[in-house]
Amino acid sequence: MKKLTQELVIKNGWNKLKEITSDMLEGYTHICWAAFRECEKLVSIEIPNSVTSIESNAFEGCSSLTSVAIPNSVTSIGDYAFYGCYNLTSVTIPNSVTSIGDSAFFWCENLISVTIPNSVTSIGKNAFFGCSSLISVAIPNSVTSIEGFAFSYCTGLTSVIIPNTVTSIGSNAFRACSGLTSVTIPNSVTSIGKNAFGDCIALTSIEIPNSVTSIGEQAFYHCNFNVAKRYDKYGRIIAYKCFLHNMTCRNFQYEEGKTYICKEKIKLCLHGFHACLNPLDCFNYYFGELGKDIVMHEVYLENISKETNQYDSKIVASKITIGKQLSISDINKIVNKKI
Repeated sequence: MKKLTQELVIKNGWNKLKEITSDMLEGYTHICWAAFRECEKLVSIEIPNSVTSIESNAFEGCSSLTSVAIPNSVTSIGDYAFYGCYNLTSVTIPNSVTSIGDSAFFWCENLISVTIPNSVTSIGKNAFFGCSSLISVAIPNSVTSIEGFAFSYCTGLTSVIIPNTVTSIGSNAFRACSGLTSVTIPNSVTSIGKNAFGDCIALTSIEIPNSVTSIGEQAFYHCNFNVAKRYDKYGRIIAYKCFLHNMTCRNFQYEEGKTYICKEKIKLCLHGFHACLNPLDCFNYYFGELGKDIVMHEVYLENISKETNQYDSKIVASKITIGKQLSISDINKIVNKKI
């Protein structure tokens, strides 16, 4: 085992070069922690087949690096390996790599394309955070979980297909992907984490599979699903409200089929009966496993305040009638206007 350390890089004067060729590194098996960190003149590097591991922070802050050739001898890319390589435009990860570390490509803001092979089983936290030029990404069907913040602030990302091997989407996984218009979630997913798609302002529709049992806090916060205002045959506004599993909300006990009246002067977020026009906005206030930790009901509102909430579809009324309990399938039909 022959390790390339930061001390050796400096000793050989490689920290001052624009180009590193594979023959210069031949025989090394590990590119060690911070080996080329802040080698700001480095534009390109060829990694030889002798290397099996790119360790943490190996190329952190190589702000001029535009291309890197990773051979199929490499099995792991460490945490922060290419953190802050602002000018890196493309990277092909070989099918020998099984894991992409936390923050591995954090703030590689000019990264346009990345190829993730079927050998990769885990994509670490913050792995592609802030890769704002990334337009599309193919997540292979070897991946079982997408960790927190993995693709956050990839503002150029327009579509994502999540393979049917993934069982959980981590908190903030796609947060603030402001260009995201399409996402496919497979039947294998059982949980969607906190803020997973928060601030995806271009996302106008989404299909949540029936396999999902748990939706985290503000999972779809500030998305634009634009659910139309609907009325029942009595002229009441149809809205949606979450409760704890025992049908309580803020220590007040509710019951399906009953009507309640608030005698105080109503005010949004203070007094009255609150509900959302978009059922997904209910998860901004209640979250957990639907049917176990929380329940969602269709409700009918009368005497509604003209106040609006700038962040979601929450409204307040002085009179509420509790309707039927909703399933994930019911919520899908409402959000995607299939009712």
